[in-house]
Amino acid sequence: MTEKENYIEQVGLFYEQYGLPKMAGRILGYLISSDSDNNSFEDIQKSLKASKGSISGNINLLLKQGMIVKHMISGDRKSYYKMSLNSLESILDSKVNSVTQFKMILETGLSFDLNGNSLKKKNLTKILNYYEFLENEIPLLRNKWEEKANNQM
Repeated sequence: MTEKENYIEQVGLFYEQYGLPKMAGRILGYLISSDSDNNSFEDIQKSLKASKGSISGNINLLLKQGMIVKHMISGDRKSYYKMSLNSLESILDSKVNSVTQFKMILETGLSFDLNGNSLKKKNLTKILNYYEFLENEIPLLRNKWEEKANNQM
């Protein structure tokens, strides 16, 4: 296995730990390590030695999450893919949305009044408080990052 192939596999394993399919992570690893921003579907499929269905499904997932972008080249009928320049912002937005959604799930669950002062209710309330904390802090972190990035330009 080449150093680049090993890197692609490591990126796949990393993202798999955080809920993305390993193939989606491998696609990201390929796009990060590619010398070009013009990577066709066929380039990705050939390099990753994967089925059309697997590549297609995972490209669509990455597009929906804003982690990659699709673009065209004038005079060429193929679609090309590259990392999104706004992928950090997309990831943070996605995390805030998932935190908010899970917080709402917890709130609904707690509305069923799980035996007043049960240990389960206390634990769920603690988790809910943590998610409320994250919901408030992630946007503040994003603002700090944008301020720092703007000052570096």
